[in-house]
Amino acid sequence: MRPPHGVQDLMHHNSPRVRRVTVVVLDGLRPDAIERFSLFTIARLAQRGAATMRGRSVTPSVTAAAMATLLTGAAPERHGVQSDRFALPKSRGLVHPWPLLLGDQGFETTVLMARIPALYLTVAQGFARLLGVGETRFAGNSCREIAGDAIRVLSRQSSGVVLVHLPDADRAGHAHGWMSPEYEQAVGRLDNALARLVRTIDLEDPRELVLVCADHGGGGARQTAHDSAHPLDTTVPIILAGGEVVQGDLGHDVGFADVPATILWSLGVAIPATYAGRPLVQAFQRSEVAA
Repeated sequence: MRPPHGVQDLMHHNSPRVRRVTVVVLDGLRPDAIERFSLFTIARLAQRGAATMRGRSVTPSVTAAAMATLLTGAAPERHGVQSDRFALPKSRGLVHPWPLLLGDQGFETTVLMARIPALYLTVAQGFARLLGVGETRFAGNSCREIAGDAIRVLSRQSSGVVLVHLPDADRAGHAHGWMSPEYEQAVGRLDNALARLVRTIDLEDPRELVLVCADHGGGGARQTAHDSAHPLDTTVPIILAGGEVVQGDLGHDVGFADVPATILWSLGVAIPATYAGRPLVQAFQRSEVAA
């Protein structure tokens, strides 16, 4: 999947020059859970920043496909991950992973996820290196543990991207059903973990961008699944906050695929034409884009 250096199919633009992007993926968080379960931190971020509760997931709306889109900017039909299994895909076209592009510009990328079986660890770390990820950390079994490790990374990494994946809501949804009492407890833990993270970031600093999103919803066609075209499975929250972000509604035509384009744009790096999404320039005070 590694693209050639010096690719020419890039969209050139001007952008706000943030120093660090912190991306938090709240796996399986339905937008309606934020109000129903009084998720204070997420609601406050959405209120103070630019947000939508009507974002679109990818198709199929499963974690593996969504995370592959997040890391490459490509749609599932291009990057080749079209099931909920993490495996080396058969790409259907050239892809340009943003960690690799950022690395070429001197930016570091750190990814933090839940602990995985040792049998898969070498493969996962090798795949991450192929994408250009500088460090991949599998440092906990819960959002609390992962957030704690992320705080330590944020204390030492002052630029580039820190990508944090929090799995608790998705696990509870599969085991007990979306919007079940167990799911309510899990999303409460997510909200608390996010609170710990954002307390370490100065959201008034124009050099900081925090991007919070879900990869999919759940409980649409089936209470314990999320792989259908039902709106409850495919609708996700997307929230941006930081010193350069203007408070307001991101609008209707916003999707999960816009997140990787926004990461590159916010750091001033050209966006490949292979990217399925577009940068969410409406979220920023300085949103001039070259024609």
